[in-house]
Amino acid sequence: MHNSWIYLNGKLILGNEASISPYDHGFLYGHGLFETMRVYKGRVFYFAEHVKRLHAGMKILEWPSCPSADELSKAIYQTLQKNDLQEATVRLTISRGMGASRPDPGTCGSPTVIVFAAPIQPLDDDAYERGWSLATVNIRRNLTSPLCAVKAANYLDNIVAKSEAKDKGANEALLLNTMDQVAEGTMCNLFLVVEGRLITPDKKSGLLPGITRNIVLELAQQAEITTEERQVSPEELLGASEIFITSSLLEIMAVTTLDGRKVNQGRKGKMTAFLRRQYQKHIQEWLSIISV
Repeated sequence: MHNSWIYLNGKLILGNEASISPYDHGFLYGHGLFETMRVYKGRVFYFAEHVKRLHAGMKILEWPSCPSADELSKAIYQTLQKNDLQEATVRLTISRGMGASRPDPGTCGSPTVIVFAAPIQPLDDDAYERGWSLATVNIRRNLTSPLCAVKAANYLDNIVAKSEAKDKGANEALLLNTMDQVAEGTMCNLFLVVEGRLITPDKKSGLLPGITRNIVLELAQQAEITTEERQVSPEELLGASEIFITSSLLEIMAVTTLDGRKVNQGRKGKMTAFLRRQYQKHIQEWLSIISV
């Protein structure tokens, strides 16, 4: 991967030859944003929605300027074409740029823009049948912070949470918020099924609203499944008939174990399977429209 071509501030260069300034505030302070996107048949899935979230984050952070959607699209597709990638993941990172060696973004110049991509290695069907395990961790989401809605380059909370989950033998962490309500995973949103209703923590719960989360809600509503966005307690999770998580790369993954307890007898549930099929169908429909 380090020998692949990456985009750095307007140029395509080999990854192992790339460098940024040690005074870049993304490096010094984690002052940056990123988006991870899935590429199907050479097309970036829901690119506009990813960029919209990115620009919203820049507005929250009060950046004076930001690359346009057209500029970012060009950078991403140049990178994909240079690496001859059709099925891939692409990571777009934008830092505040180079500035003084103190946390004053007013000293920064133009943002640093980096794009790299890699062939996707999707999990096999058996992995989706087995599902993932979640472990509740000690890290909390601060539901009062506006930064919950920002996909920030500073990922320390997520790294610590993921490490704790791994130490507990789980695939992913379950983070609660500062009111001890369910928030999200380190890289995913969470859904549960209770008495045929599809429930997910609302945006006030301290989560980053995912692109896939929004798609799943729309697909469920189209299928006339009752959906609820609201606060969710850890106790409610214990009584759920199904749990699943969503992300751009995982798509929809069943949760079959939570804190060592089996969910749905350790099997993927019917609604999870149905929504995964609908999601796969939606991808193909999207591709047929976008390629016209």
